[in-house]
Amino acid sequence: MYDPVRLREKYMAMEAGKSRMVGIHAAIEAADSHGDVPYQIYFRIKLCEESCFYGDELDMMVIFPELLALADQHPDAPTTRYNRGYKNSMDNVLWIYKWILSTCEEFYQIPLEDYLKFQEDYKKRCLAMGYSLRPYYEYVYSFYDCINDPRREEAFAMFQNTPWDENCNCKACERNTEIDFYLDQDDLERATAFAYDIENFTLTCGAKEKKRAWLRMKKHFLRYYLRKRDFKMVAEYCGLLERNKGVNKEREFDFWSVLMESYSYIDIGKALKIYKDCWKILMEERCPSDIYGHNKRAAIFFRELGKARKGEFVKLSLDAVFPGYREDGRYRIRDMYRFHYNRAKAVADKFDERNGTNAYCAGLEKVGLKADREDEDEV
Repeated sequence: MYDPVRLREKYMAMEAGKSRMVGIHAAIEAADSHGDVPYQIYFRIKLCEESCFYGDELDMMVIFPELLALADQHPDAPTTRYNRGYKNSMDNVLWIYKWILSTCEEFYQIPLEDYLKFQEDYKKRCLAMGYSLRPYYEYVYSFYDCINDPRREEAFAMFQNTPWDENCNCKACERNTEIDFYLDQDDLERATAFAYDIENFTLTCGAKEKKRAWLRMKKHFLRYYLRKRDFKMVAEYCGLLERNKGVNKEREFDFWSVLMESYSYIDIGKALKIYKDCWKILMEERCPSDIYGHNKRAAIFFRELGKARKGEFVKLSLDAVFPGYREDGRYRIRDMYRFHYNRAKAVADKFDERNGTNAYCAGLEKVGLKADREDEDEV
């Protein structure tokens, strides 16, 4: 007997990630076979959510066109008991659309032409449903920012000056976008002023995780002080983040690698421990923008390790997942630098080709990373 409530209970009991996605696929098939439109839409929404937060976002890119087509066919389809906070199913789909825009930025596999079409389609839908274009401008700004396009300042101004409504991202997440922008502009005074409401927890992200926005805000400041080479403040923020990292159960994609990069300049032993603890996370990462960021920071770590150590080798307990695995656990520091630099550079080349810029390769050069050749004396 078809029972969507029971189907939901069944997949929710499964482990998050691939296992749960199999269960959601089964729920979709059941809803499709019974023509249960609200749950046809709802289960596809949950599949997008699962792939976005616990799986591979590319899975979301595959299912989303199906979801959008269903919602277009049934624009007034009611919500289910589980997503009653939305006006109707299309309202819920429009919220998911923002994840699509974010994923397009992070995956070079998605052609730029398709990405821009998604942006414009999202804009049209917001206008048609009477919603603010504030999130549209926020995602346009984010894309321009990642490719170092000067139009980012205009897009940021449009984002800030457009009214907020219930379809916008949460105010704490938006505030972190503003803080990051001002820190990038070296306007520490304004960034600090904008951080006040997150600092005192007037603005929080998510009811269950009070420190989520706070941790992100602190990470923005850490990266600012790291860029400024203010290592006294870097040490202060590293300690603060380390003491609080257990309070946020949600995966913070580059939290550990930012700490590893930071400790590379102030405590190479701690940086080495982070690499030993997290190298497999780095190898298993599937999001290209995170592959780029993690490997860039790993290359920085091995560059600094090479400077700090007298010997050429480091002892690492890796396994066969790692290309070039050695049973004796002795790895040449220079080879490790080369490995991570080459991985970051390969992804940078693909992003720059997709975007028609040199922003990602320039990002490697900006932190002093370059190709290592055997005939050079130093990394």
